[in-house]
Parts: sequence; C-alpha cells; structure tokens
Amino acid sequence: MHQLENPQSQFAQLRIFFSDVKYIILFYVLGDFFTTLHALNYGVEENGFLVLVIEEFGIWAVLVLKIFFLSIVYWNYQLLNGAGTKWTSMLWSASRKVIALVGLFLVINNLMVIFMESSLLNLMGWMAL
Repeated sequence: MHQLENPQSQFAQLRIFFSDVKYIILFYVLGDFFTTLHALNYGVEENGFLVLVIEEFGIWAVLVLKIFFLSIVYWNYQLLNGAGTKWTSMLWSASRKVIALVGLFLVINNLMVIFMESSLLNLMGWMAL
C-alpha cells in the first residue's frame, strides 16, 4: 500500500520546480505572451495554430496553452527526477535551458516586430515569402 507523501515535501518539490523553471516562466510563458499581445498591434501572428486559437477563443487562450505546456514540463520534471540518474539530471537541465532560450528568442522576435516592424525570423530569411 502506498502512503501519501508529506505535504511539506510536495511543497518543497514544487518550490524547487518553480526555481528551476523561473526563466521558462519569465521568457516562454509571460514574456512571449505579453510581447505577443502587444506585437499583434503591429503585425500578425505567423503561427497558424495560434491564429486559429486566437480567432476561436481569444488571445488569453494562448496563456492557458502556455500554462498547460508548463504542466507538461512539470510532468517531465517528475519523470526525470524520479529516475535519479546523472543522465536524466543532465537531460532535465538541458531541456529547461532550451525551452527558456526558445522563450527568449520569441520575446526578442516580438520586440523586433514592435520596435522595428520586422521579425527576427524575416531578417534571417526563414519566413521570407
């Protein structure tokens, strides 16, 4: 029979998780959401899936999707930390850094749309039409 975990240990685990993902929350969740919200006044969303979500449910649904993604990251965190090996620890560290860097890239891209009226992707030639 499984015993329930100590609520204090669950709180401690959540505190460690939120400490680990602070840059994901800062850049990928909040930074990208609020800069996208503002950048939509200067351009259009280029992600077709997000265009459909915004048209159907509104811009705040994007924040809900980002929070849902954060719950997937938490599930991933639990799986990798439960294994307790050096390899899974390195995988967790790498994955959270990559997600945070993607968020930083998205924030920079949105800021360029706001201030330069051109996206970083367009300047790099990735989205040239």
